[in-house]
Amino acid sequence: MPLTVLRSILNELNHTASVPLRDGHYLKVRVLGTTMGQSVLMLPGLGMSASHWLPFVARYAHQYRFYMPDLRGAGLSSHVPFNQADVFQNHMEDIQDLIAHYRLKDILLVGYSLGATTSMHLQRAGQFELVKRYLHIDQSPCIRNQDNWSYGLVGERQSELFQNMREAAELLSHYPLATYLGDIPAKFQGDIVDKIENIILMLSGQTAKKPWYKLALLGLLPFSNRLPLTKIEDIQTYFAAYTGEGYDYRESLKDCTTPITQIVGMQSQLYDPRGQMQIAKYAKHVKVIPFERSGHAPLITEPVKFTRVLGEFLADTKAETSQIRISS
Repeated sequence: MPLTVLRSILNELNHTASVPLRDGHYLKVRVLGTTMGQSVLMLPGLGMSASHWLPFVARYAHQYRFYMPDLRGAGLSSHVPFNQADVFQNHMEDIQDLIAHYRLKDILLVGYSLGATTSMHLQRAGQFELVKRYLHIDQSPCIRNQDNWSYGLVGERQSELFQNMREAAELLSHYPLATYLGDIPAKFQGDIVDKIENIILMLSGQTAKKPWYKLALLGLLPFSNRLPLTKIEDIQTYFAAYTGEGYDYRESLKDCTTPITQIVGMQSQLYDPRGQMQIAKYAKHVKVIPFERSGHAPLITEPVKFTRVLGEFLADTKAETSQIRISS
C-alpha cells in the first residue's frame, strides 16, 4: 500500500479524545480503527505514549477499533495528577472509567509492563468478565520479593533498588514547593539526580549512564517533558507504591478463566523470565510465547515478530509457542 494512502487512512480513522475521570480530570485516549471493529484496549508501560503503539496496530486498523490511553502522569495525560498513594489502583480506576465511557465489552486487552500490572489489578478486582482475551507483555505476577518468591522487580538487586527509591524520596521531601527536578536549587540537584538516574538505569537494565540524561531529567532538553519520572510528585508516588504493598496477583490469577497470551522477553533483567512464566502455573488458559532475543522491550528489539504475534492474538489464531518447563 502506498505510504500516502496509508497516511490518509490513518488520519481518517485516528483521533485523540478526552475521557472524563471520576476525580474530574480527563484522560487523553488515542482512538484508531474502524467503528465496526472489535474493541482492543492497549495499556502502555511507564512513561510510554499511546503513539508508540501506532507502528504495530496500523496494519490492523481496518479490522479493529483500538483504544490507546496515555496513562495518568504520562504523554498527553502528563498534567493529570495522581489522587491516591496506590498508583496501580489509580490507573485501574481510570481504565474502568474509560471502559464505562465507551461502553466496551468483549474487550481484547493488551498490557505491557505497567499496563500489564494495571491489567492484573483489573483481573483481581473482578473486571475480566469484560475481557475476551488478554495479551500480557513482560511483567511478573508478583512485584515484590518475599519468602516464597524471588522473581520480583530486578530480582536479587531489589533491596538496593528500593533503598535508593526511599533515599531519593527522602531527599525530594525537602523541597515541597518544587514541581520538577529542575526547580530544585542547583547546588542541591546533584545527589538527587544521581540517585534517580541510577534508579532508572537499574529499571532499564543498563549500566552506562547517558551523558545527556541528567540534562533531560532537569528539563534542559527539548524532549525532557516526554521522559517519565521528571515530575517530583509522580516520582514520589511511584517510589512509594513500588516499595510499599508488593502487588502479588498469584492467588487472584487462579480464578482467571480468560485466555491469556503471554510474551516473555527471555533476556529481561527487569523481571526474571522464570518468574514471568509462572503465570502459567496459576491461570487456567495461558499460551507462553518467548522472545529469545528480547529484554524488557520486545516491541523494540523484535518489532516484526511482535507485530505478527499481536495480529495472531487479535485474530485468535495459533501463535507460535514453545514447550517451556515452568520451574518453582
